[in-house]
Amino acid sequence: MRVALLSDRFPPDPGGLARATDRIAAGLSRLGHDVEVLALSSAGRPGALQTGERGGVGVFRLGSLRHDEDSSAALFDLLVKRHADSPFDVVHGFYLVRAGFLAAYGGNYLGIPSVVSARGNDLDRSLLDPGRAALVLRALDLASLVTAVSRDLARKATALAPQARVEVVTNGVDAGLFRPVRRDAAFARSLGLTGRVVVGFTGELRQKKGIVALMESLAELARERPVSLLAVGGVREDDAGLFGLLQRKHAAVHVALLPHREAADLPPLYALMDAFVHPSLRDGTPNALLEAMACGRPVVGSTAGGIPDVVRDGRDGLLVPPGDARALAAALRGLIGDRAAARALGRAGRARVTRDFSPEAEAAGYQSLYRGLQAAARRASGGASGRASR
Repeated sequence: MRVALLSDRFPPDPGGLARATDRIAAGLSRLGHDVEVLALSSAGRPGALQTGERGGVGVFRLGSLRHDEDSSAALFDLLVKRHADSPFDVVHGFYLVRAGFLAAYGGNYLGIPSVVSARGNDLDRSLLDPGRAALVLRALDLASLVTAVSRDLARKATALAPQARVEVVTNGVDAGLFRPVRRDAAFARSLGLTGRVVVGFTGELRQKKGIVALMESLAELARERPVSLLAVGGVREDDAGLFGLLQRKHAAVHVALLPHREAADLPPLYALMDAFVHPSLRDGTPNALLEAMACGRPVVGSTAGGIPDVVRDGRDGLLVPPGDARALAAALRGLIGDRAAARALGRAGRARVTRDFSPEAEAAGYQSLYRGLQAAARRASGGASGRASR
């Protein structure tokens, strides 16, 4: 099967969307499919096309243009050209706002099935932006199939498009790459973490990730013991002012703030964390949470979005209400005070994601949906065989 994946982000871009697109593309390629990723690049020369290969996947990146609508039009034209050169069997857009809409529109234009994937912010936030809502709604309406990374997002997609077929395919994590490793004391010392309880967070620090409650909870703990926040991924530009204010207000909390790191560099950083927190106000199924669990870290997450799909409270992690700094502090205090229980939760969390959230299961889930769409398309065309599936 020949598959086109459209995404707003792809490595070396930071963030969960880029990592997820990369992981799914590689998984489909390992299953024997011919996969191409079509994406935009803010680093490339405007309008210029960069081609390459990543793990057996063809990668086509267009330099972003000054205006978003011009970039989108160029990405659509690229999809049409690649299909003309060698027809795709299915087009799949990750994130509803641009890539999802273009995949749904492009699939109908080219006469092939289309899949669009709701990831989190597209239905939690962008839908409420008048400039983006129309794209989200039309993506849901035009697509052959909608997928969501959590039950909560699937419910929202169904509420917005009751006629749509919506399926849940959750994120996966490579438990071979993300695994427990020995804590490097010299590394901890270089970051100023020695003698402190280290609470970790990965991904961009931003308001929707619950940074206000996070800093308030750590400030409460800092009244009892030295505490560090080890944050890997930087601060979202439009939330930098808020985080700076929080740092000044809660100066007793030591912050080790590191920029985005590649996936292979993360396990030694997870190993420095006594506990991992993901206190989102809204979310899909966070890659960072799965990674921390795979690395054996005891985790505390909020009950937002798809987090409860992953963490079963008291069994493989702890859950607290979104925005509740006092509850978050109490959960962290319990993990810090009972290291044996924390280690047990860490082991249970790794077992959970290894068993139920593998990249192989994720790729197989998408493959099954693609094949179902192909079969339906053949039936609709009177049984024409088309290209054989692999």
